[in-house]
Formats: sequence, C-alpha cells, structure tokens
Amino acid sequence: MAIQFFSDDILYRSPLVETPPSSVLGDIDHSSSVSGVELRLLPPYIKDNKTEPFLFFPGRASLYCLVIVVGDAGNQMIGGIDLQGFPRIGDHEYLPINKTIYYWQSSATSSKSPNQIHVFCSVVKSKKGLREAGEIMSQIKDDSDYKSIAGQIASMASKATPVTAALDLITSIAKVAGKYLKNVEDKPIGSIINSYTTLHGDFDKLGINKHKYTTTNVDFEFELTVRDKKREQEIKSSVLGSSVPKNQASEVVDVEMTPIK
Repeated sequence: MAIQFFSDDILYRSPLVETPPSSVLGDIDHSSSVSGVELRLLPPYIKDNKTEPFLFFPGRASLYCLVIVVGDAGNQMIGGIDLQGFPRIGDHEYLPINKTIYYWQSSATSSKSPNQIHVFCSVVKSKKGLREAGEIMSQIKDDSDYKSIAGQIASMASKATPVTAALDLITSIAKVAGKYLKNVEDKPIGSIINSYTTLHGDFDKLGINKHKYTTTNVDFEFELTVRDKKREQEIKSSVLGSSVPKNQASEVVDVEMTPIK
C-alpha cells in the first residue's frame, strides 16, 4: 500500500505559530531587493512515536525523515531531496537534524531572487530495522518517474511556474520516494508541506524568521533567513560608524541536500 504522506490527520499545511524576525534590521522595501535567502530545518520534535512500551522495553522507534524542497531560483540547486534514518527514538525527543535545505545568494550570474520556495518534510516509522538511506536514495533516483519530475523541476528557474504546479511536483516526488521506503507504516507519524512566496510577503522581512508547525505527533520548525545587502551595509555603517568594505567576501553556505536532477 502507498504511504499516505498527505493524510489530513497527520499533515500540516500552514504555520501554527510564526515568531517575529530575531534580527532588528526591519522590513526591506520589496522582495526584489533580496540579496540572499536561506531555509534551515531545525530538529523535529517527536511528541509521540506511536510505539507502546512493553515490559522492559521503553517503546523506542526507528524513524525515517524525508525532506523535499523546490524553488524557482538557486545558486546550488533548484530542488533537493534528503532521506535519513534514526534508530531508537523515544517520545519527547528531537531528531538530530539541523541543516540548510535551500540557499540562494545574488551573484553576477544569478541575480534573480526566488519568488517561491516549497518544502515537504515527513517522519515515517519503520516496522523493522532501518535500511541504508543511501541505497534507498539510489533506487529513487533511478526511477523513471523521478527522472521525469526532476526535468520539470529543473525548468522552474526559466519558467513562471504556478504555485499549485510546484506543489504538485513535490507531491509527485514524495509518492516516488514512498515506493522505495519498504517495511514502514502506511501513514507517517507527521508531515508538513508549506510554501514561502513573494505574494505572501515571506521574503519581505529581513533577518531570521522562525516558523513553527505542529501536527498531532510531531512539531516541525524552520528558519527562513532573508538578506538585503544594501540595507545591511547601511545599518552596519550607521551602527559602527564606518562603511563596510566594498570587497567584503560573500558568505558561502553548503546545502545539505541531494540535488533533484
């Protein structure tokens, strides 16, 4: 049976709590002036791993975490996918995940800022021991449907892709991945799918914006960092009383995802 990633009782589609930016830099004039965007996945919190204790066994579970992200601009990738396995996870524990899943920075060859970023994250319980995640990923990438979808995702940077179409691509990739996650429960213990777009104003707040999402069994949290080079330089000059060097090197951020291609 196919994994029910998008069942309403385990899926969250919009923020429950959205905290103000931690930065004091304030609003930027417009999303088009954005010079850098980073989306980071923080440790998912497992409230209930759906495993009952038995006798001397504390009720721990082996869990997979599947992450898919796509956007319409990117320095390193347009889309990414990642699968990790975690043994012996109990209730009220965090999965040890804290990584950048999407990154874009303006450059001479890549000045188009993102208009949309879509992310899917799902925690799935294994019925048996965990399989090697790299082996599963290889099977996913060899799938003919996956290759077809990857080609559509690659074209997002050159096309005006509607948000609904981009979300359909994520849904399709998740379904392909589900075919190769064997010996797992038919329904994840928690999933989230969310969009960050210029229309919604998600890139209009400079600094680190925390986004928290909750499901019945898992809480998810992301950090969306938005930078505007001109405003940052102006504020640094004002605070420090000196201008930022023009030859200041750009920060390089590694995206810890496998490119969808």
